[in-house]
Amino acid sequence: MTIMMEEILQQPGALADLRKYYESPGAIPHKKLRSLASHWPPVVILTGMGASLFAAYPAQAYLTSRGIRAVVMETAELLHHHLPMLRRDTLVVAVSQSGETIEITRLLQKLPKDVRVAAVVNVERSTLARRAGLLLPMMAGRQSTVSTKTYMCSVAVLMYLAFAIVNEPHRHLTQVLLQAVRIQERILDRQETVIPPIVEFFDHPPYVALMSRGPDLASAMQSALTLKEAVRLAAEPISAGQFRHGPIEIVNPTHRYVVFARQPHPDGRTAPKTNTGRLMLRLARDIQSHGGRVLVFTDLPFAQMPNVRALRVEPMRLGLGTLVDTLYMQLLAHELAVLAGLEPGKFWIAQGVTREE
Repeated sequence: MTIMMEEILQQPGALADLRKYYESPGAIPHKKLRSLASHWPPVVILTGMGASLFAAYPAQAYLTSRGIRAVVMETAELLHHHLPMLRRDTLVVAVSQSGETIEITRLLQKLPKDVRVAAVVNVERSTLARRAGLLLPMMAGRQSTVSTKTYMCSVAVLMYLAFAIVNEPHRHLTQVLLQAVRIQERILDRQETVIPPIVEFFDHPPYVALMSRGPDLASAMQSALTLKEAVRLAAEPISAGQFRHGPIEIVNPTHRYVVFARQPHPDGRTAPKTNTGRLMLRLARDIQSHGGRVLVFTDLPFAQMPNVRALRVEPMRLGLGTLVDTLYMQLLAHELAVLAGLEPGKFWIAQGVTREE
């Protein structure tokens, strides 16, 4: 068994342990959290690089659905181009597996003195963990290859933080995480029958476009990163709206297109207020009509058609479908890497901790 597969298999257990920790009283101390910004609710800046950045989209969607101003911003851009936007009423949420990523450590050095940081970090003795006003551990355990456990755990921790910012009981979140753990276990138990047909359909294309909207942008971006790192595929994540504004011209039978078409369920209490899931399915049909081969993840009715492989997934509230959909994509990437004669998840150029800008 490869190291990447070992870490993929550890994800349900990591999520289950994290849930137990964060549902306990005081896991995110409210008084300490409130002390991090001069005004409450604050403007929330969710920042990181790579998987740490992508994990923030569900939390951002939840916060904005509750009227909180929240922005997802790459740390390198925040560091070099947007620091003046940070003020006393800003809560910076910095996400980093290692806590030593070069952009994160330099951001800590340049932050205005009256701007405080909440840190979502896996290494609790790291620079980020030591300097943060509030430490939120990922509890993912050792991550040796491409981000799998740390991505899943980052998504969950950021959602617990979002609930704490809104001052909402996290009962709905706990229920969704329990559901995600059960589904992940079921997928992993059945992977030998579920994954091979997807691998056969996907093959090894020269180019992959991955499309989604809203919180599911996390799935498109993280899955593209996994395909690049594990399989060396040219994989481009793009919002579905942007794809229609020109990039649709590149549709080609040799390419593969991955569409995450979940119907939004913002918070476990309110009904969906948007129909973007059906917009995604319409896009999948349009790509297919122009000769594209499409892998679709959807919780909506969708008839099978030529050159389309549709995976019916269970509805996930709170925009947390990424906890399921990215697991499928991890397993796909692992098998494609094996078939290509690669060691899945092994970095040849990059490093586990990026120390150069």
